[in-house]
Amino acid sequence: MKLSARLNAVARLVPPVHTLADIGTDHGYIPIYLIQHKRIKRAIAADISAGSLDKARQLIREHGLEECVETRLGSGLSVLSPGEADIIIIAGMGGVLISDIINEGREAAIAADALILQPMTGQAELRRWLLNNGFDIADEDLAKEDRRIYEVIVAVPDPAASGYKNEIYYDIGWKLIEKKHPLLKEWIEGKMDHLAQIMRQLERGKSDSAAERLQQFRDKYRQYKEVYNCHIG
Repeated sequence: MKLSARLNAVARLVPPVHTLADIGTDHGYIPIYLIQHKRIKRAIAADISAGSLDKARQLIREHGLEECVETRLGSGLSVLSPGEADIIIIAGMGGVLISDIINEGREAAIAADALILQPMTGQAELRRWLLNNGFDIADEDLAKEDRRIYEVIVAVPDPAASGYKNEIYYDIGWKLIEKKHPLLKEWIEGKMDHLAQIMRQLERGKSDSAAERLQQFRDKYRQYKEVYNCHIG
């Protein structure tokens, strides 16, 4: 089993454990890969879509792993009992949806050793929610696939966790800066280019709301530039 760069970034953050739960497993690629590489002994592959779960079951059968990977149909963490999974993966969804899933299945989430999260959007909102709701961010990673850079967040239960003093670290994960991630320069430059495009469009607007939004984006751009100059440039 060969994983895409995005899924490989998720998989490589999984430590050797007994049981992994992959929520929104789709085809079941990550559980199959981790068992093949002897990183986990057992997996629970769950999905809200019966069609996706059928595809996962077929792939699991093809690899002869029916005894190692159990499939479950259901929403979010409702498929798990607290303490049933050492590591929980939630990947390929929006950050707000991921935070909702964790909140609704909080007992199972806080009983796990770690949550490995790969938000497609709403990354800042997810970081903010985690740090203000009893989870610390233990690690982060980036992966480039088809010209897009994806973010992966490792969260661990920690009642003492608190939010960042500098707002920009919700946008640019502090762990990425701390570890001097090799993709961070390219990723921040891409974010700054995107902000510059938006600002050019807003500069043509004449309404008060356009002016207000323009100032917000200028402030955000300045914050990105400060991080870039201090830690990268």
